[in-house]
Amino acid sequence: MLREILLPIDLSHAQCTVELINMAVGLAQGQPMKVHLLYVDQSLIHRAGYPHLSQSSYAAHRQQAEQGMADFLDALPEPLQGVSHCCEGVAHDQILETAEKLGVDAIVMMARKPGLRSYFIGSTAERVVRHAHCSVFIVREPDAVS
Repeated sequence: MLREILLPIDLSHAQCTVELINMAVGLAQGQPMKVHLLYVDQSLIHRAGYPHLSQSSYAAHRQQAEQGMADFLDALPEPLQGVSHCCEGVAHDQILETAEKLGVDAIVMMARKPGLRSYFIGSTAERVVRHAHCSVFIVREPDAVS
């Protein structure tokens, strides 16, 4: 029985988060389950991508992310109980570190259909599956193209 799971979410894809939450409800099988929503902010990894990101712009971005997480927490159906976590870094590293630190029973995450790009580089989901200390459930993103 799963007691705690980690759901890494991408706030720019709200429908995918709804699908992950629905999967969590199914995994809970009517029993109480703690759900850790994780948002990994990757905007500062490569400063070249955001060379003019000011402190105030980043603070507003962070506040918006935290509000998005709060909205999903408020909407969690029974029997899920949620906690949110926001961090910065490389997505797969932060997912793995957070899962290990929290001692979750499973990770439930989205993945795009594999394409040529992920064949050579690999995907976040692939890296998480390969290195996670716990079970990983992958939900395919519908009609996604890499």
